[in-house]
Amino acid sequence: MFDSNFALHSFPKILSVAPTTIVLSIIATILGFILAVLIVIVRERNVKILAPVAALYVSFIRGTPIIVQMYVVYYGLPQLLVALKHAGLDTSTNGLPAMLIAILAYSFNASANISESIRSAYHSVDHRQYEAAVTVGMTPTRAMTRIVIPQLVANFIPNFANLFIDLIKDTAIVYNIGIVEIMAKANILSSIGFKYLETYLDALIIYIVICWIFAKLFQVGEAIDRYHTFHTQDSI
Repeated sequence: MFDSNFALHSFPKILSVAPTTIVLSIIATILGFILAVLIVIVRERNVKILAPVAALYVSFIRGTPIIVQMYVVYYGLPQLLVALKHAGLDTSTNGLPAMLIAILAYSFNASANISESIRSAYHSVDHRQYEAAVTVGMTPTRAMTRIVIPQLVANFIPNFANLFIDLIKDTAIVYNIGIVEIMAKANILSSIGFKYLETYLDALIIYIVICWIFAKLFQVGEAIDRYHTFHTQDSI
């Protein structure tokens, strides 16, 4: 029988760890974005050696589940530090914080997906506009910043929003390495009271609200960017 009182009392307890989920998602996305930009530059400029390595990296990350990647980082990074210490480097082999491992794993995952989204947005821009701007005397840098990048950003935001929201939902598995976030708290409370449906419904509601809020924020950001891009194009 569904226990509404248990669900109501559990809700604020689960909600209290929501910041952990949000912070993990935001930090991982920021770091992933920085790495993604580097990957895009390497691949678009076809840098020798690095370009095929970057392509292989993206293929590997996008072709494997996030939980596998997390376990690889969780078990592999400490062993790497031990190997570096044996090689003579001054590295600490003490236990690494679970949050650091999760951030690294999710950053790597985000970097591959975001890089593909950036490349897709970049190639969706008609580069004849860039060539025409340079032809009439605009500097390449100005043509890129005033014509290409604004359109790239406008095309990139919807995909980026989807990737970020997917990342928020994917953090539900970090309880496997000991991080107490929304899903972990729901599991803890349900195991104490043996009320699984109640706590999982609480978690479901919290995830829905968080994702809805960020989706709306991205929609507002996209609208502002398109408005700015439209007026920028008119002023050129």
